[in-house]
Amino acid sequence: MLKRPELFSQGYHKTYFTLSDEIRNLVTTENWNELDAEFKKLTVKEGRLFKFLNDFHDFTSIEFIISIRDSVNEWEEDGIWHDDGSRVFAFSLSLTLSDVEGGRLGVRLIGSDAFTQVPTPSFGGIILFLTGIYGYEHKIHQVTQGRRIIIAGWCS
Repeated sequence: MLKRPELFSQGYHKTYFTLSDEIRNLVTTENWNELDAEFKKLTVKEGRLFKFLNDFHDFTSIEFIISIRDSVNEWEEDGIWHDDGSRVFAFSLSLTLSDVEGGRLGVRLIGSDAFTQVPTPSFGGIILFLTGIYGYEHKIHQVTQGRRIIIAGWCS
């Protein structure tokens, strides 16, 4: 159940989640395996990120990936509209350390042509957004300059 619907009038809510210097260092050194291990700790039921997200929505588990989109990748392009299936809630937690152009999160009501583009927040910024269960879908737009590093997650 969505606990604070007034924050999601456009399908998303931007806020901030405090990240440790250790996580910043793992991103800087591109130690993806250790970063993944740290986020496994944060996303278990007793974890700090789980508890943070649970203030906004009820759920029982979190899945996540480390998503790196880079303008120098010749295959970088817009994503596709999707609604995350049966997942009840989603988030995009920024680990981005430098300026990025493009890479915005698009959010819209399913079937609508109109959508909002949410810029990639700086390190620790988090975008919480609604899924198909609430009638919303999203996509990531092409990164045209810089490197966008995100923990993309889904709550079930």
